[in-house]
Amino acid sequence: MRCRLAARRIWPLLALAAAAAAAAPGHFDLRAAGHRDPVPPAPRQLAAAARLRAATGALVTWDPHLGVARSLYDPVGYLTPPRDAPAAAVALDFVRGHLDLLGLTAADVADLEVRAAVPSPLSGATHLHFRQRHGGLPVYNATLLVSVNRDGRVLGVGGTPAPDLASIASPPRAVIDPEQAVARARAHVREQGLEPRPDATGEPAAMWLPIDAATARQVWNLQLATVDGQAWLDLNVDAEDGRVWTRFDWVADAAYRVYAQPTESPNHAQPPNPLPPADGRTLEVDPQDATASPFGWHDTDGLPGPEFTIPRGNNVHAYDDGDGDNAPPAVEPECGPPLVCDFAIDLTMDPTAYTDASITNLFYWANVVHDVQYRYGFDEAAGNFQVNNYGHGGLGGDAVLAEAQDGAGANFATPPDGFPPRMQIGIFDFTDPRRDGVLDAGIVVHEYGHGISNRLVGGPANVSCLTNAQQPGEGLSDWWFLAYTAQPFHTGETVRGTGTYVLGQPVDGPGGRPQPYSTDPAVNDYTYESIAGLSIPHGVGSVWAQAAWEVYWALVDHHGFDPDLWDALGGAGNQRMMLYVNEGLENTLCNPAFTDVRDGFIQAAIDLYGGEDVCRMWLAFAAFGLGIDAVSGGPNSTTPINGFAVPAECEPAIFADGFESGDTSAWSATVP
Repeated sequence: MRCRLAARRIWPLLALAAAAAAAAPGHFDLRAAGHRDPVPPAPRQLAAAARLRAATGALVTWDPHLGVARSLYDPVGYLTPPRDAPAAAVALDFVRGHLDLLGLTAADVADLEVRAAVPSPLSGATHLHFRQRHGGLPVYNATLLVSVNRDGRVLGVGGTPAPDLASIASPPRAVIDPEQAVARARAHVREQGLEPRPDATGEPAAMWLPIDAATARQVWNLQLATVDGQAWLDLNVDAEDGRVWTRFDWVADAAYRVYAQPTESPNHAQPPNPLPPADGRTLEVDPQDATASPFGWHDTDGLPGPEFTIPRGNNVHAYDDGDGDNAPPAVEPECGPPLVCDFAIDLTMDPTAYTDASITNLFYWANVVHDVQYRYGFDEAAGNFQVNNYGHGGLGGDAVLAEAQDGAGANFATPPDGFPPRMQIGIFDFTDPRRDGVLDAGIVVHEYGHGISNRLVGGPANVSCLTNAQQPGEGLSDWWFLAYTAQPFHTGETVRGTGTYVLGQPVDGPGGRPQPYSTDPAVNDYTYESIAGLSIPHGVGSVWAQAAWEVYWALVDHHGFDPDLWDALGGAGNQRMMLYVNEGLENTLCNPAFTDVRDGFIQAAIDLYGGEDVCRMWLAFAAFGLGIDAVSGGPNSTTPINGFAVPAECEPAIFADGFESGDTSAWSATVP
């Protein structure tokens, strides 16, 4: 068997990624400092899992700290037969009928709260996000995701609700009040060298926080933003003694690469468009998608005619934030009427000389991503970013606040549905003159990608589900950048580096990650085990991006490439992968390991295109070390174990084009 060699070298991160990582305060979890001992599944759970496996082929993973079942799915099928019933009834009946397997009691699921029921307009599936409650209070991040397909069949179950909560959750002896909790949180933030804004961004909410399998503490959950706008912190403060248990930052940092899609940067312009220092931009006329933005990009009221003639509308408000006050300036770029945002640019000068052109570029790209993602299911009900949801579900009032020339680096802060996110992209000084990050489409798409993944994983009401060590958020954002800027002449072996424009590198430069992306093992030799020793989250995320890039090319090599990303059901390999990614993230449990995200993608493939890509994807994942026998080690492990096996149903696999899974002429790896 030919497999990719695990990278044993610890590559130094380039300054681009290092600067972005240093700008964030990072996550903090006091529970991890306690070195919780692993909690194995109980005999009743193992027996129940064996029974279900014998009946359906289902696989189970276990949470190492709580002992509950983290994920449950059939790698090539469904967990239940079809049923004519509401999706919520199907989901709850399955959960209540498998308490022994899940490691829960009837009381643990007696007061489940539906945080979101997200329908997929493409597959017809419904992704139900339940939150555990006890004594009328929610349990922090104790979620249960059940995906039910259009025929009433359970696709998968995932999450980590607290087991036997009634016996481990005891009220505090004395309760500090919300104001005291805010004061303690503010002091904690100052201890990190940050200055919080004067007030919390919402009223503190009483919750339970599971500490381990034997302890749950009552906490005040609250959010604080910093005065520099670089952090938006979600904190849990103990309601009895005031200690800060957890701190998670809703701002996702990164550093990455527009001219019209798919042009990645001024350096990537293709003939007849000239390269810098000439102006290689094109004037795109009415680029909005009629389905995703039916009233254009400058509308907010749902009536004919734009409300704004500046770069502001239902999906995005783009503006200059050079003074760092997180607010638009008194004067913004004026586009008309008529709406023609056509501003001069001179790349031989400092970006501050062409601010209006930069803002227009940012406005265009953020709207493009909104419109394309809408087609693939990131719509109003899924928690997308819009002022007006036009009666299609979800919560409005949350267009992206896109801030150009905002300091250095780049980030995206994602609050829950109904609260506007903030994208900040700065000017980079790796070159002379400096270069503007918003002219690098990879940066814009990457940052917007954080908003997508944070709203899809865990549902639109919970954006704290990508905070664990093995989460793939940075890698998902890198993957979206690769997919949005892919060209028809690219192959899997093409070298794709991140942020080459702002770094002053050639278009085939290494970029800002430990290794550039390519299916050529001589360029990128990652396997699943390669996350060991890499930085969290950027280095670890780059391993996931490479895994997903391998799967992408397995599909493109077979189904072809279509530059029309707006056609979500076009059937080309790149369109299929975009669909599997979005649908797969909705199948993915809170705080996932790589194997959990893989399983979410597989569940999406089972339920779309008649399941014809399931084995093809398993083969690509397995060649990377993410086979069905891969061992994640849990969501916070950085020492997973490669697995190169596929489900028995995929070995040997006969595909419609006549080759078997063991045919090395068609695949980069054979199956053992």
